[in-house]
Amino acid sequence: MASIELTGVDEILNKLQSIGANVSRLENKALKNAAEPVLEDAKATNAFKDRSGKLRKGLKITSVKKKEGIKYILVGVDRGDNSEVFYGKFVEFGTSKMPARPFLQPAYEKNKQNIKRIIAETLKEGLK
Repeated sequence: MASIELTGVDEILNKLQSIGANVSRLENKALKNAAEPVLEDAKATNAFKDRSGKLRKGLKITSVKKKEGIKYILVGVDRGDNSEVFYGKFVEFGTSKMPARPFLQPAYEKNKQNIKRIIAETLKEGLK
């Protein structure tokens, strides 16, 4: 997964804390809202055929995770995914016998600016 660097978010979060808003809940909401268009585009891809429909149906947005103090969210399938749609990682990244047919990374790339806008809008809405 790729990361996004936003400037000015610290100032917004400090203001939210100073007015007693539930910053953690707002951060989580912003991440989930921003992940929605990425999930929609990943499901709508024509990068691969999904005859059973299981892979598209199985693509999900994870709950918010935290690593080294940084919150993040995953969309689709992860390299370590062992669920029913585990094969999605082979479609995305390829194997020694199958070329990659990326559908998650392009969905992310297409929505980069949209992600930033949605996060900013959700955080601003929390200021009201």
